Amino acid sequence: MSETYIQAVLVVGHGSRREEANEDVRQAALRIAERGRFPLVVAAFLEIAQPTIAEGFARLVEMGATHIVVHPYFLSPGRHTRGDIPVEVRVAASSFTNVTYQITEPLAAHRLVIDASIERIHETAKSKIHKDGKVYLVGAGPGDPELLTLKAFNLLRQAEVVVYDYLIDLDLLAQVPPNAERVYVGKIGGGSQTPQHEINRLLIEKAREGKHLVRLKGGDPFLFGRGGEEARALSAARIPFEIVPGVSSALAVPAYAGIPLTHRGLSSSVAIVTGARAGDGAFSEELERSATADTIVILMGMAHLRWIAGKLIRSGRAADTPVAVIRWGTYETQETVIGSLTNIADIVDKERLRAPAVIVIGEVVRLHDELQWFGKNLGKEAEQEVAALVAA
Repeated sequence: MSETYIQAVLVVGHGSRREEANEDVRQAALRIAERGRFPLVVAAFLEIAQPTIAEGFARLVEMGATHIVVHPYFLSPGRHTRGDIPVEVRVAASSFTNVTYQITEPLAAHRLVIDASIERIHETAKSKIHKDGKVYLVGAGPGDPELLTLKAFNLLRQAEVVVYDYLIDLDLLAQVPPNAERVYVGKIGGGSQTPQHEINRLLIEKAREGKHLVRLKGGDPFLFGRGGEEARALSAARIPFEIVPGVSSALAVPAYAGIPLTHRGLSSSVAIVTGARAGDGAFSEELERSATADTIVILMGMAHLRWIAGKLIRSGRAADTPVAVIRWGTYETQETVIGSLTNIADIVDKERLRAPAVIVIGEVVRLHDELQWFGKNLGKEAEQEVAALVAA
């Protein structure tokens, strides 16, 4: 029969109580019509779903069909295609004396179906390799490479891809295999930025290539590191991931400056706040809520230090509350200045301190002079220089 003679096609599915299975047959009928360029195509079902074979046959006749090709869509070549369907079609056609029909052979053992099955098997086996990819959201610690956790160290030595931030000590990359891919996605306040959605896309893309990827983030990935956003993106994409906590600068940097965040009689509560959004209404509310904590640690707040100090005073914090600003904490170049909410911004300006720095506010700062064991205290050094000049 020539191709132009194929006027109408009745695509017959089994029928299911699961509507998505019936919709699959309907969509297949639409694709058959489009790809085959058949003018009249209707989906019908052997049982359960509508329309029935008789209803589908009648619909094609109403549309003008005089010859109908009935195509069992993935029905078994036994009872359904050899028995049930011929009986149902014969009954349906008996109502239309001027309409003829044919029934196609079942697809089940067709060569192209077998070829397609083999292709899918190979595709699945190949995709399993891709599924082995995994993303590790790893905290790199506060700066000093020796504060990296053992697990993070081992993961770096096995990584195929490392995606790293601005504040990562580059000495850590020496642990990465020479053939591993290194991708910098740092964000610098007021400088170059890698959009978060681009980082998320990159992590998913590399994982789908089957790579074991270390996402190396300063401090701890779940403390103002946007690790939660990246984990959610990976989860939505069904990419396996693992969180590897790191030593946060909010805890380590004050310790390196000899400032315990809690201390009997001085502090039993700590609030950790990001100052990156200082000046907007939401941050103002967050800072007010934090004002009652005994100790306040502010990360990424240097650009707004004067505003932050004034806001805390207006929120009821004593103006003489001691404040420490610690720059490049845990590095050999660590610098610390001590002041109060009233004068800390002026002191920082005088000493020309810039980010990155951690701000600590509370009575525990008074322990710095007694417990200082690392880095420079710029204020104390200046006092010593003045005293030496006076003595001379």
